[in-house]
Amino acid sequence: MKKVLALGAVMFLGSIGIANAACTAQEIQDKAQAFQQAAMASAQKDPQKYQQAMDAMQKDLPELQKTNDMNAMCKFYDDWAKKLK
Repeated sequence: MKKVLALGAVMFLGSIGIANAACTAQEIQDKAQAFQQAAMASAQKDPQKYQQAMDAMQKDLPELQKTNDMNAMCKFYDDWAKKLK
């Protein structure tokens, strides 16, 4: 669970400097929170599915962090929240 929280914080802080994006920093924060809730629910409901999702998600992170694109970050959180539900 600490991985999820740290991941959200790192991704959010890394994206704050981008201006004029369709997805705002507030939206990213809201989506990160929704993702964290989905992750916690998944970890309790099906720990194996949760771990598999976290492992798969780690593969997406380096590219996302390189782009520093707020729209991509919003999509990332939306997609992974759906996958964990």
